[in-house]
Amino acid sequence: MRTLQLGEGYPLIDCRIFDETTVNLFLLPGPHPYRETEEFLLDCEMRADELPRYLRRALLEFQVYSNPEGILLLRGLPVDPGLYHTHTPALAQRSEEKTTFVSERCLAMIGSRLGHLVSYIQEKNGDLFQNLVPTPGSEEVQSSEGSRTRLQFHRETVFHPYPPEFLLLFCLRPDHDRVAETTYASVSHALPLLSERERELLFEPLYRTGIDYSFGNLQTLTNGPILPVLYGRREDPFLNYDEDLMVGLTPEAGMALEALKGAINSVYRGLKLETGDLLCIDNRRTVHGRTAFTPRYDGFDRWIQRSFVVRDLGLSAVDRYPGERIIRTAFTADRPALN
Repeated sequence: MRTLQLGEGYPLIDCRIFDETTVNLFLLPGPHPYRETEEFLLDCEMRADELPRYLRRALLEFQVYSNPEGILLLRGLPVDPGLYHTHTPALAQRSEEKTTFVSERCLAMIGSRLGHLVSYIQEKNGDLFQNLVPTPGSEEVQSSEGSRTRLQFHRETVFHPYPPEFLLLFCLRPDHDRVAETTYASVSHALPLLSERERELLFEPLYRTGIDYSFGNLQTLTNGPILPVLYGRREDPFLNYDEDLMVGLTPEAGMALEALKGAINSVYRGLKLETGDLLCIDNRRTVHGRTAFTPRYDGFDRWIQRSFVVRDLGLSAVDRYPGERIIRTAFTADRPALN
């Protein structure tokens, strides 16, 4: 397998060596991703079957086994023609200028090797391909629309009964000053820094998390479910964590949560995404965030597209309409999601 290791230690696949046939899998037009969504996804899955064997093998291994970092970076995927002149969409809306869909095809093709793309009705009106851009007035907010403040470490939608197992981030444009880093920390690196007692406490359902701001939570931080922070195998656990919205329900549980926060801050790493980079994050093992940066609001600010992937569509079928990928679980700001 031709998965390379950078000096920083994260797994990397260099897609800049693709031959013309492989590049055209991403570039050639097909169904419209927003008007013919299911046809677009099926077409992308068929195209992904023709990707180089080493790439399909790397994605399969990441889906089945993950890795100690909990991420896989695909560097230098094809991008939309004319992207250099296309403005970053305002207010995180769909771009009216971008009339080709290479970035969406990258997300859908790579995502199809990890599972099935889904979305959430509360996030960007349920779009499967979501534009993450700095938004005026939200500079200090703990959400994808923030910029001037650090986005704290979190697992995506930790409060949700149907969270994504993988998170995909495709960079169409970095920030002007090239300072913004996508930060990440794997539970496999943080766990050795915790005491046995702290681990025991983190495996207990002694923690309440809040519903994300993007899901309409404007009133309270503790209106989400009660859950353990660690779950699964004791020696190789999965992770529920939200630095901003999670609290311990007892003093001892709170101390264990603080210990985990310290461990994450000790082991986290960061990488600067460039145009054409696609970062795959194992949402069960690795939390992520973002460093602060300064937007200019000149039409060429940082532009990331995001997609969510689950391995089993059937789990969320009760909260989806037949034949669509939008998960419609309802939340209220004054009633806990679960428990």
